[in-house]
Amino acid sequence: MASMSQNNGAAEQTESQTRAQFESPMPILTLSRSIIRPYHVLDAPSIAREANNPLIAQWMRNLFPDPYTLLDAESWISIATKTLPLRNFAITRPDGTYVGGIGLKPLADVESRTMEIGYWIGEAHWGAGIMTEAVIAFSRWSFETIPELLRLEAGIFGGNEGSMAVLRKAGYTFEGRRRNAVFKNGKVLDFHMFALLREECLGSRG
Repeated sequence: MASMSQNNGAAEQTESQTRAQFESPMPILTLSRSIIRPYHVLDAPSIAREANNPLIAQWMRNLFPDPYTLLDAESWISIATKTLPLRNFAITRPDGTYVGGIGLKPLADVESRTMEIGYWIGEAHWGAGIMTEAVIAFSRWSFETIPELLRLEAGIFGGNEGSMAVLRKAGYTFEGRRRNAVFKNGKVLDFHMFALLREECLGSRG
């Protein structure tokens, strides 16, 4: 028979594990309009709810599911939290409400010191300045925490004026247009290329 102390220890361990399961991960950035933090298993229902929207999927690569199910959200969280170092993060409002995601995709070969920045935000949170603030802060965080990073870039589908406006406000430079480079939902679109350099973001500290 287990002793009372053993039983208490097991109960405390179970309680600790349960508490850890529900605790939100430590943020990497705490901003006025949002918090950027690692994903958590409990984010899945919120991700599925916010992401399951064709108005969002139309501007994303085909790897972004449409429709976006709970299973898709759980799969994404597993990928985002097991790939180290962490490069993909959840965006929440200060009260903890999940609103979207932001992350980096490392490039390779001669572009190994460039990363692609990607982001999305749920329709209910559009127009609140959340994403502009997040892109500005996350871009700076990226250069400050990845010493080898020289350049962030983003490719935006033609017609996605909202995302282009976010990048311009965040200090990104429009570098050119790849004509008829995108085929999405039966439409042929241009690909608008934006970039931010380390010295443009950090100045002399870069």
